[in-house]
Amino acid sequence: MDSDYDPKREAEAAMKLAVTADGPERQRLVGLAMAWHGLARLRAPRAPCRESDATA
Repeated sequence: MDSDYDPKREAEAAMKLAVTADGPERQRLVGLAMAWHGLARLRAPRAPCRESDATA
């Protein structure tokens, strides 16, 4: 499944907004950025598994 969202870009955008925000809004945006960052880590490309690793 592919989408138009780039989680890394969205995390960076949320952090830029958080810098300019105050109080609860800043906290909400930081949490949002952390969630996007977590998604970016999950979607990171992985190296293909070698056959010898799969049978070990």
